[in-house]
Amino acid sequence: MKKNLLPKTASQRAIAGLTSLALVAGGLTVMPYAGAQDETAEPVVATAEPNNDAAAEEAAPAADAAAPEAAAEDEALPEGAAAVALANAPQLLKEAAPKPTNPDVKGLITGGTAAGSEVDFEASGLKEGDKIISVGTDSANWLRHDQSVNALANDRGEVAIRGVLIPADAKSGDPIFFTYLAKEDGKEYEVLLDSKVTSSTETSNIDRYAVAKRTLPSSLYQSAFDSSSNNIFVTRRSAEGLYSIYRLDATTLDVKAKTDIYEGYAADGIALDNKNQVWATNFETGTVSVYRQSDLTHVKTFSKAPIRGATSVVVDEKANLAYVAGEGNEISILDMNADEDGTGVIGTVKLDGFEKVASLSLDKQTNQLIATSGDSADPQVAKVNLADGKKVERFTVKGAETVLGATYDPASKNIFVGTGGGEVSVVSTETKKVVATIPTGAGTLDVRYNPTDKRVYVVNHDAGTLTVVDPVTNKVVSNLAVGDEPSHLSIAPNGTVAVVNNAFKDSGVDQHVDEIYTFKYNAPTPPPQPKPSTSESSTTQKPTEKPKPSEDPKPKPPTGSQDLSSKLGKYRTILIAIFSVLGLTGIIAGAVAAMAHANMIPKEWLPPQFR
Repeated sequence: MKKNLLPKTASQRAIAGLTSLALVAGGLTVMPYAGAQDETAEPVVATAEPNNDAAAEEAAPAADAAAPEAAAEDEALPEGAAAVALANAPQLLKEAAPKPTNPDVKGLITGGTAAGSEVDFEASGLKEGDKIISVGTDSANWLRHDQSVNALANDRGEVAIRGVLIPADAKSGDPIFFTYLAKEDGKEYEVLLDSKVTSSTETSNIDRYAVAKRTLPSSLYQSAFDSSSNNIFVTRRSAEGLYSIYRLDATTLDVKAKTDIYEGYAADGIALDNKNQVWATNFETGTVSVYRQSDLTHVKTFSKAPIRGATSVVVDEKANLAYVAGEGNEISILDMNADEDGTGVIGTVKLDGFEKVASLSLDKQTNQLIATSGDSADPQVAKVNLADGKKVERFTVKGAETVLGATYDPASKNIFVGTGGGEVSVVSTETKKVVATIPTGAGTLDVRYNPTDKRVYVVNHDAGTLTVVDPVTNKVVSNLAVGDEPSHLSIAPNGTVAVVNNAFKDSGVDQHVDEIYTFKYNAPTPPPQPKPSTSESSTTQKPTEKPKPSEDPKPKPPTGSQDLSSKLGKYRTILIAIFSVLGLTGIIAGAVAAMAHANMIPKEWLPPQFR
């Protein structure tokens, strides 16, 4: 006998209908996820966000501690106010934390602030016996137990902790502070440092570059490549007032020539012209001197119109002009052909808002002169169009505390600016706004555009790295080690990059040395391009012909879980329709049967199987 599968009672029929609707709802919930597996998605790049779970765990004890006090005040608060007070308790406690009563309490981190690096911490202005209990960010204490247990201020109020490890996952941009326990009142005080976490110092893609290195006597300052010979020139100024210029082989870095310069001459900032001459500034005297490249003999010195604090010089060979800057808000223009008996200075470019000019760079392709304002009250960068009557445009670098090195990318028309804090700000000359901020490394200093490989190179003074940035994507593509405290970089016409540092290493012979590095990008050889065919059918297509179908094989069907999810996605609509019909049928049947049993309608109206 055939078994009746329909529910026999009205309640059973209603339950069956509701169950079917539940299945439909479940199908509607699950099926979109199943169908999503059927689609091909682009890779998702994870973005680091603050760890809310960690923050919640940190806030929980504070909330628990505040809860009794807040609960005791419930009766005095209006309705709902107690709940608000409890919700705000952690924040209120943080705001009510005691502040240092001694403004002389200060902290300093040496060795950079890059994530993953080992640094030294020093505090001063404390009272004897005060204890350092934490150094780090709001989310992490960087001190080990053995570092904090004896971190007591001496009789001079000083504490030094060596080898503090900044976690590799420390978030770039987080402010750094330290907390100390005052012996006098037993309270904890928090002191904010004038520094933030910067990006990692880890090197990357070193194998893309041919690297050379040599040491020279310490106090190296700047470098410049000769455009016609395989030479690189380096300036040096020692603490004893001795200035020197070196001529090195750009490939081997062997010393080819050297001259020592004494008072009256110059060797700070450096530039080279196409007349085989070296141009060098003298910060102390405000002069500019010229030397022969071959033997570094002195040619002339522009001294009758001193340029206060002259540190930067660039030359425009097409116009036979040299641009010199230093202290003050002016760029001095020198006639390169003038002799030393004249003033040399034939004009100036005024930069309103500049207290000094920290650096100059010249993009010879577009004839744009870029100047930075250093630590002026209003950090900004200026673009001087030398081809358009020396037209000046100034751009405020929003968010920067100082503006040091800068360079111009002619393709994007953006200016890449080193802010000294661990990142490069990208300023659009069209919108006059900061369009990107690129973390590079602690102490971003000098920045240059390389027209050969179309990359932007950034010297990170505190991190000891040279960062390479793709100006199209504004992403870091390489990070190269360049020793301690790199200070200046230069670009050769063939794309070679030179970096000088102030490592001040002990050479072992009662002399300290600095280093110079060169990097030559080994660009990958592009694959050979197929030769164009001479046949008409392969190069042209007749208008009446239909396009030939693609010869690419049909995509293979997915396998495994992807196959299952793909099938579920395809039959999603059918399954939903079936379950919907079953559910509605069950509900209607149950409702009609219930009405019949309640004598609301005659039972004769029901089919036999529903009676």
